[in-house]
Amino acid sequence: MEEEEEEWFKKGGEVEVSLEEEGFRGSWYTATVLRRVSKKNYKMLVEFKNLTADEEGTKPLRQFVEAILARPVPPRELNRSFKLSDEVDAFHNDGWWEGIVTAVYPMEEQRQDSSTRRYSVFFRSSREQIDFPQSDLRLHREWFHGKWVPPLEQEE
Repeated sequence: MEEEEEEWFKKGGEVEVSLEEEGFRGSWYTATVLRRVSKKNYKMLVEFKNLTADEEGTKPLRQFVEAILARPVPPRELNRSFKLSDEVDAFHNDGWWEGIVTAVYPMEEQRQDSSTRRYSVFFRSSREQIDFPQSDLRLHREWFHGKWVPPLEQEE
């Protein structure tokens, strides 16, 4: 199992990292591995795709993170629809945040320029409810012992 997990954390590999700091719990950020997991302290150096180290937003944030807080980037399931109470990740504030679908808007209520359904998502961590297009949502999954839970559905 260790060998499989290390495969995801090779130098140059793309991962998602969960941050433990206040205000970031329950969110995942895309990053590139710059230095592999150290056997000594189980940390790796990553460079975040959407988080920056400066006010101008020009220098990508680089940070050592614990390997346990990183996972492979979940595969995207294009054109997936969601239903009430689905646990989802919504792309918001440069990361993927865990939430629950609280409303599914009928297609006739959609904006004319949008061919995608819209959903309202509630975030427990911030107590906010925000509307999102279908393209900014994915089914929430956990990376557990080298597999996605719930399992990925096979495309036919």
